[in-house]
Amino acid sequence: MTRLNNEVAIITGGAGDIGTAHVESFFKEGANVIIADINEEKGKLISKNYPNNTSENKVIFVHHNSTDEKSWKRLSSKVIDEFGKVSILVNCYGTNFRERYINQNLENWNTILNVNLTSVFIGIKELIPFFKLSGKGSIINLGSLASLRGSEYSPAYTASKTGLIGLTKSTAIAFAKDKIRCNLICPGHVDTNFIRNNSQYSPNDWTTSINNPENYNERLNQIPLGRLQTPQDIANLSVFLASKDSEMITGSIITVDGGITI
Repeated sequence: MTRLNNEVAIITGGAGDIGTAHVESFFKEGANVIIADINEEKGKLISKNYPNNTSENKVIFVHHNSTDEKSWKRLSSKVIDEFGKVSILVNCYGTNFRERYINQNLENWNTILNVNLTSVFIGIKELIPFFKLSGKGSIINLGSLASLRGSEYSPAYTASKTGLIGLTKSTAIAFAKDKIRCNLICPGHVDTNFIRNNSQYSPNDWTTSINNPENYNERLNQIPLGRLQTPQDIANLSVFLASKDSEMITGSIITVDGGITI
């Protein structure tokens, strides 16, 4: 028996590597899945991998800009029109500009805070009434190791991801009486195309280490369990947090980092 039968899950950032793993996992567990992403070409391509002409669960794409309040309203309207309810929200998107603290550009600071934190608040606030109508809800935010420790290279990113801890806990306590749960996953070093191809990082960061065999093993030695995380590692936990198996878990901050923060 699948764990998410008849559930309706919005995956923001659903066209990214981590988001794509969530789409596949939630669909396999029986949920109807909405890929909500600004990347229309990739989002539509992913949605075409799933049959939508059956009476069972399906996957649809909705073009969505998470920083735009009106876009959230269009998204919620589309989901309710299509499925009649929404019961799960996974926020797995974000942005970063790698700048030392002293060089942090204010425009970039505002952009990072807006994308990584403010937009999550906007989305949750928009969907709360629909969760209440469903009689329950599971909200899963994706943080980072930066949620748990500082970085001289990314003060804005660290502030935004640390802010998700407070937002997650505030959401959890505010709506517990409505059986709406909210939890935060803090992934470690996830092997994604973004990390492999991002030119912002310095030679000592993971992106260059992944592509440099001389440094790769040394970096892996920092992870007690001995490997990078995969998008699927994160999606597996999200499925659990979205299911009845975790109905007494809310306001929790859970790391998936191979033990690097021990």
